[in-house]
Amino acid sequence: MLVKEIITEAAVRVNLAPQRNPYPTVVENGFRLLKGIVNKYNADNLLNWTQNSVIIPKSNLIHIYDNTDYLKGKNNLYFNNADDLHAYELTEEDYHNDVWAILKDHPNVLYTVMPVGTPEGTVYTWAGFPTHEPHPQRYQEMKRYEAMTHVQVRDVAKINSIYVISNNGQPYKEHYSLNFVNHTDFDRFTNTSRVFTYTQKSEGEWLIELKPLFFTGDYRLKLNYNEAIVFDEDINTEWFIPDNYVELLIVALAHKLALEFPRIDEAQMQRLQNEVSVLVDNVRTPKSVERTLLRKNYWDGYGRMTQSQLLSGEWL
Repeated sequence: MLVKEIITEAAVRVNLAPQRNPYPTVVENGFRLLKGIVNKYNADNLLNWTQNSVIIPKSNLIHIYDNTDYLKGKNNLYFNNADDLHAYELTEEDYHNDVWAILKDHPNVLYTVMPVGTPEGTVYTWAGFPTHEPHPQRYQEMKRYEAMTHVQVRDVAKINSIYVISNNGQPYKEHYSLNFVNHTDFDRFTNTSRVFTYTQKSEGEWLIELKPLFFTGDYRLKLNYNEAIVFDEDINTEWFIPDNYVELLIVALAHKLALEFPRIDEAQMQRLQNEVSVLVDNVRTPKSVERTLLRKNYWDGYGRMTQSQLLSGEWL
């Protein structure tokens, strides 16, 4: 369905599109409002077609990034060893850009670019400094970045959950979820707690933290997330949307347009608002035959409980 068709249909329903030709200002504002509606519904987990997952390696500090790795730092370089460092051809531009580097196999030395005068002219070389000189804050940021696991995942708009996939030498794989906690509360939990937190560093870039000792066996992580819906600036862009969501977007946009360009009475406005609520509830609440009742695992032991835990009733 074309984005323009959604805007046009919404405008028709609130008397803003004579002969199905919306006013230019209506189209412009409708496009802006539609972006906000879609992003909000995606953040509220209402758009199930955006839900996706990816398997990532185990780590207690995971950096998720999209096309551009902003967390790396524009002028920070990371090399595996000294051979790779010296194989890099330094330029005058690197010197003026204040480029720094650290080595993965020897991260306790910070390297900066130094000009050296020779009979043939100025050349540039690496100069190593102790880690506390000359700028400890930048070094600490670089060292922390080097210790992260970096995973490129396209268009992550929201992180929903993280599952641990482990086998521990067993012929079957076990799955259990980690509990999300706010970033400000993360340090209150012990290093063995099965919790995670995250912060969004930029659009499509996230930093996920887990406790280092929450699991000692062999495992991987399954990250469940919502994909961002990419908006081209062309209203003739084609969207592939499940049919049951088209009406929701049209009615929600009609309600927003009616608030900005009042052309209907209060009774009609209330009916629109009620219709939006009904459509949202229909999307949010699956049919009873499709629902599965779930409870959390209240015991340790990776999916098993002792007799005393069973008799305690705490798992109910």
